[in-house]
Amino acid sequence: MQTFLKTICIAAFFGVAMPILAAKQPQQQVVRAHYEDLTYIINEKQHTAVVDVNKVDGVLDIPEIIIVNDSDYTVVGIADKAFKGCKNLESITLPQTIKQVYRSAFEGTAFYKDTLNWNHGELYIDSVLISVCPDSCKTKYHVRPGTTVIAVGALMDCKTVTQVWIPGSVEEIAAETFRNHKHLRKFHIGEGVKRIGKNAFLGTAAWENEGNWKKGVFYIDTCIIAANEAIKPNVVIKPESRLIAEGAFAGNKTLRSITIPQRITEIPDETFCGCPDLKSVTIPAHVKRIGRLAFADCQSIKKITLPAELKELGKQAFSGCIALQEISFPKGLKEIEDGTFYRCLSLGKVNVWPEQLREIGVGAFRECSQLLEVKKLPAKVKHLGKGCFAGCESLQEAVLPDSLAEISAHLFDGCRSLASVKVPVGVYSVDDYAFRGCIKLDDLKLPDMLFRIGEYAFANCTDLAHFRLSDYIHVIEEGAFYGCTNIEKLDIPLKTKTIEKKVFMGCKLLREVNFHSDTQSIAESAFENCNYLKKVFLPEGTEVHPNAFGKGNKTIQINFVPVKK
Repeated sequence: MQTFLKTICIAAFFGVAMPILAAKQPQQQVVRAHYEDLTYIINEKQHTAVVDVNKVDGVLDIPEIIIVNDSDYTVVGIADKAFKGCKNLESITLPQTIKQVYRSAFEGTAFYKDTLNWNHGELYIDSVLISVCPDSCKTKYHVRPGTTVIAVGALMDCKTVTQVWIPGSVEEIAAETFRNHKHLRKFHIGEGVKRIGKNAFLGTAAWENEGNWKKGVFYIDTCIIAANEAIKPNVVIKPESRLIAEGAFAGNKTLRSITIPQRITEIPDETFCGCPDLKSVTIPAHVKRIGRLAFADCQSIKKITLPAELKELGKQAFSGCIALQEISFPKGLKEIEDGTFYRCLSLGKVNVWPEQLREIGVGAFRECSQLLEVKKLPAKVKHLGKGCFAGCESLQEAVLPDSLAEISAHLFDGCRSLASVKVPVGVYSVDDYAFRGCIKLDDLKLPDMLFRIGEYAFANCTDLAHFRLSDYIHVIEEGAFYGCTNIEKLDIPLKTKTIEKKVFMGCKLLREVNFHSDTQSIAESAFENCNYLKKVFLPEGTEVHPNAFGKGNKTIQINFVPVKK
């Protein structure tokens, strides 16, 4: 039987050319840390850790918590092939916090090869099932009660198995756990299983059995596993369904509306990713998590009501939902993650911000080209991620919360209509490219305690004319006011020592610059193409690059005046 389910859902946010921030988004950086004798891959935001590839011998005792830079990280996984080939590794202890393990992590070790560690053809580490010998499970296999984790690939050699029972003590069936087990035709999934990974049952006999597909939906017990081309446009899910597998409806071009059953508390990663005709989704109020890319590229959704009890909204959950017009958030949501609403081209307003919101992630509303204003952000918001509102071309007004201490890089980059921004008095840094290309920004009040203006922070803000630089800025960084053609007068702050290259390049109406005694150096092209600037007075001893006022410029008279002691 041919199925319609797409096994890969491509994320637009990280793979598309971006003229505003960069030609191509960088890959997410892998952060590694060493603790005691092992190396880990850590997730700084979730404070979790996965054991990386290591070379160890003898006795291995993996801790439940590791400490990195005075922060605790919970160990939740063992990476693929983590200890493969560690021939002298004899004994292993795993913490109870482990959620995912690969059989390949321990292949080739003395522990794996020692027949005394195999009991009735099964290799366990504590409550984790690592591998099953094919001779121990001819046709039917019952996973031992009390098992908490089934390693990916644990049953890969059990080619004759036709039925598998999974006890309720197992919380998660990892992605591709039973993929291509062509003889597996029947499963029992215990009520304790809370999550099923992507393609966990793809290619099994159960998958290929048309009798398991009810009106285009593949069920195992009360679990929704996948959907195919036979699904009805207005699908009705079995009301007793209690969970959905990751990517279950991904790429389905038939689906138009769906009501999520009341027992379901999570919409996993990629569940509806790439369903172009999906218009209506009814989500129960008690759903607590919407996963990464859950509704990405659902191009027909115009409105969606987020559940009242929602606690987690995953990265890029609604990215590419180009018809989505408005959104209201539940009170308890604390974070809007990276790229959540990236390229929601019709999103005109946020009706209600979450009362408990503390952070908005990288590019969360980037290229929401119809967004008109950013106001009434909760007082608890302390961080707006890089490029959070970049490319919001219709954005006219932004009022930032008083709790904000930093204007992050690219925050309003390319917001061509932005005319008014309230910058909190506690902001100490305006980072690189923060307001680049905000051509209508004409009147700006910068905080008195501002310590930094980053590279090209206000580049090409062509209407910008009136502002006062803080006395605490020691360096005006490269290109900070490049192309600000409306500036006529400048007072260089008292403590500014360095003016880097291209800082005021192209400020064509600039007529007067007042320097102070602390000015020590002016870099190349700092004032190039400042056509109305005819005379400047600099402190004696200031180091001026020969081309600071333009290559071969002989129209500007530079005067050095004694510094008052």
